[in-house]
Amino acid sequence: MSNEKESDLQLELENRFLTYALSTIVSRSLPDVRDGLKPIHRRILYAMDSIGLNAAAKPVKSAKIIGEVLGKYHPHGDASTYESMVRMAQDFSMRYPLVDGKGNFGSIDGDSPAAYRYTEGKLTPITTYIFNDLKKETVEFQANYDNTIKEPMVLPSRVPNLLINGSSGIAVGMACSFPSHNLSEVMGALTALIKDQDATVAQLMKHIKGPDFPGGGIILNSKTEIRKAYEQGSGAVKIRAEWKLEQLPRGKEQVIIYAIPYGVNKARLIEKIAEIIIGKKLPPLMDVRDESDEKMRIVLEVKTGTDTEKVMTYLLRHTDLENNFQLNFNCLKPNGEPERLSLKEICRYFLDFRKEVVTRRLKYELALLIKRLHILDGFVAIFTELDKALKLIRSSKSKQEAHDKLKKAFKLDDEQVSAILEIPLYRLVSMEVEKIIAEQMEKMKEKKQIKATLKSDKKIWLIVQNELKEIDEKFGDKRRTKIKTIELVEYNAEDFIEHEDAYLVISKNGWLRKFKSLTDPSTLKYKENDNLLATAKANTRELVAFFTSRGMVYVHKVYNLSYTRAGFGEPIQNFFKFADGEKVISMLSLDPAELATIAGKTHPEKKSSSKSNRQTRLGFAGETEGQLEGIAIGSSGYGFRFPITNLTETTKAGRKLMTQKGDNRMIGFSLVTGDHLFMASANGKGIVIPMNQVTVLTGAGMGSRMMKLVESTLAGFKVTPKKGKATLVFDDGKKKEINLKDVRLCNRGGQGVIVSRRKIIVAIE
Repeated sequence: MSNEKESDLQLELENRFLTYALSTIVSRSLPDVRDGLKPIHRRILYAMDSIGLNAAAKPVKSAKIIGEVLGKYHPHGDASTYESMVRMAQDFSMRYPLVDGKGNFGSIDGDSPAAYRYTEGKLTPITTYIFNDLKKETVEFQANYDNTIKEPMVLPSRVPNLLINGSSGIAVGMACSFPSHNLSEVMGALTALIKDQDATVAQLMKHIKGPDFPGGGIILNSKTEIRKAYEQGSGAVKIRAEWKLEQLPRGKEQVIIYAIPYGVNKARLIEKIAEIIIGKKLPPLMDVRDESDEKMRIVLEVKTGTDTEKVMTYLLRHTDLENNFQLNFNCLKPNGEPERLSLKEICRYFLDFRKEVVTRRLKYELALLIKRLHILDGFVAIFTELDKALKLIRSSKSKQEAHDKLKKAFKLDDEQVSAILEIPLYRLVSMEVEKIIAEQMEKMKEKKQIKATLKSDKKIWLIVQNELKEIDEKFGDKRRTKIKTIELVEYNAEDFIEHEDAYLVISKNGWLRKFKSLTDPSTLKYKENDNLLATAKANTRELVAFFTSRGMVYVHKVYNLSYTRAGFGEPIQNFFKFADGEKVISMLSLDPAELATIAGKTHPEKKSSSKSNRQTRLGFAGETEGQLEGIAIGSSGYGFRFPITNLTETTKAGRKLMTQKGDNRMIGFSLVTGDHLFMASANGKGIVIPMNQVTVLTGAGMGSRMMKLVESTLAGFKVTPKKGKATLVFDDGKKKEINLKDVRLCNRGGQGVIVSRRKIIVAIE
């Protein structure tokens, strides 16, 4: 076809995406620095004003407002449009709401507003000053989407809406986040900037102390941090809830939270606090209640004698009672370009806009005065020779003839003559003539004043300043958000954990259960092809260690494990990051009382052989003399001892205990409670070696060869006294008990002696 042309695909995509991005930024997501409104908010307010929904009017259904907006100005989704209207009516979202909503417009608990067929709305009194002078040619208008009517490109707002109400939005590659501010403070800063155009951000901050959020709270940032954010147009402020102690009878007290950070959902906050109470992570906190009405009131019931500062510090760190609000001052400049501005630049652009609006208004009023004076000049000319004028009119046969005669006789233009011919007869009386002359004198005086004002920037700025002062006097209020530095009380999270025993049960397939009491683990039910691996008793303030086939150890706080109410428990993988095929092979309570019980309150002999003296003690333990130890053995016959004190809390990734080479895998762990080690291979050989020949490691490693395996793997091991016993478990399920004193004592690394000629050994008990 003749209109086809070739184009580079990449270049075409870049150009079209850039067009889309710019359209999104300008037409949807970023507010204008002048009136502080996005197109959707501007259109909603303009539509409401155009149908007479001012502050004194009777509210109408929101459905009518949304229909007006969609039908004339904003052909997009009704849901997003209604959501924008709702936000302008929420006193917890906007510092100075622009819509007076009647009905359910949502709540700080996250409740959705009622459908727009149920709610009503009108404009609030402050919006009067947003629409002032709109009809005086102070701003440019543009055609709406279907070119049937005009809509303003920006509203001639006297209110610095961008600063006092804030705004947020996400565009393509650009976003904005403006906090709300106190109107009186902003007006003070604007006035200061009028008087001194070279004022710095630091000087403006003598008036604007910082953001002022609708719900109050405490801003914890220093003045330097806030100033830096205002200068750069980006940063963050940390907001904390406010609370007080309320005394109750009998010496009891409760904490009352009466302000929460901006944007926090109150219902979810209370749910989070309730979860902490149910999980017993904060025992001094007994209950949480929401007693809010028009005012915020969250009640925290605490135990008598509780250090409430520590309780609140814990909640601040684990809930949204303290969070950050990001500052990102991206907005549209008067020329339509998006840019990140400083606080001073925002104030400067707003004031320049106000000067422009006032100048255009004065010029509009001057034009009206000149036009009116022109008409009054015609009236005065006629009234000086009224009889002559009446005679000409009466002698005329038509209106046009009278028009022509008056125009010629009195040397008037068409506009003046038309106005004269429209005068009612009663205005020809002498008093009306005097009124016209008086009006002429008054208009001439006004004309002179406006011309003098237009010639003086100082006078124009004085008008701007007086208008700002008027708004401040009418709508200014006290700051709601405090700004101060408060140090958190130091606390230990374990101080809040109750001392109570817990019983842990883990199955061979890794299903973990936690009980407050446990009588008989054998009565528990397990999944198909699964059964008991190990049990452990521990205090909730202590740790529990899990050893796996990959040579890893995972150590976790007992209180962080959830109690099992029903079912088979939780997979151990929910708590840690296990590799594919990794399985738990042993579990150990690190409760000192339980360790003492398991170990029989004894320690193994510590007589080191010459070989053990040569072992390198790695990492962080140092001498192990007198310490309780554990032993880890791999399937290839290698193993080592290590101090139990090395088992400290790990991350979800755990800590490497035994390194793997070839097919070696960790097959077991045991506390060192005897002075000898018995090991048996699958093909029926066994070895007994002195415990003091087992290498001591304090870091990850394979250790030393404990038993040389020939064409076999290690079936199991047991820590025991020399005169102890061990039970061999065979692959057919049968067992055989042997006396270890009958097994020849060997040095480590030997092949051992035959302990069974029958079948394959699969485990040692």
